[in-house]
Amino acid sequence: MPDALTVSREADILTITLARPEAGNRLSNDMAARMADALDAAGPARLVVLRAQGDDFCLGRDMEPPAPGAQVNAMDVLRDDAAPIVQLYESLRRLRQPLIGCVQGRAWGIGLVLAGVCDYTLAASNAGFRLRELERGIPPVIAMAPLLERMPTKAIGALVYSAEEENAAWALATGLLSKVVPPHELDAHLQALTQRLLGFPQPALEAVKQYLGTAPRGQDTAAVLYGASLLANVLGSR
Repeated sequence: MPDALTVSREADILTITLARPEAGNRLSNDMAARMADALDAAGPARLVVLRAQGDDFCLGRDMEPPAPGAQVNAMDVLRDDAAPIVQLYESLRRLRQPLIGCVQGRAWGIGLVLAGVCDYTLAASNAGFRLRELERGIPPVIAMAPLLERMPTKAIGALVYSAEEENAAWALATGLLSKVVPPHELDAHLQALTQRLLGFPQPALEAVKQYLGTAPRGQDTAAVLYGASLLANVLGSR
């Protein structure tokens, strides 16, 4: 049976690949745990790339929804639904290196979230983004949580309330993506981007990531002072 998630290292780039194209690269709990482990073990790499095989990036979670009228135990939900994704979110937050996302086709549910949490997300112009959980009576609050720091709440609400697919241009305008390119140019743009980033000093790259992830919001003076301390550390380490 082919490996559903592959991890490879070439020079300074660690690449994590969703490798279930026959299943729309739906993320199982085992895949989420393995991705978390790969992120935590990324130490020697300078960049981490997240991508997928096949026509679609990821069509969501590989989990059966509860049957209509079925009794759902809260502890089971926390263990089987929330815990694997919370573990993955924590590993994403711990990652020091820039995380580059490369998205083609549909990115739904957790696929949309994975695209959104990358530090730089490159997407093909044919990509589509959707949170359709309300159609099944499920509030996608676990998916929404990491998007709150990256997208306007109105845009998140539009995704959730409509449950319709939005295109790459919409995702770029709302902050979910960093750049949109023609599908046939996706690999070339990814190659150019990673080589460009590898040309920058690693301490400076990691300081930018740390600042964007943790700088105080809406507090200009505190944000400037925090930035100054990071800059002093980087320059002082040369």
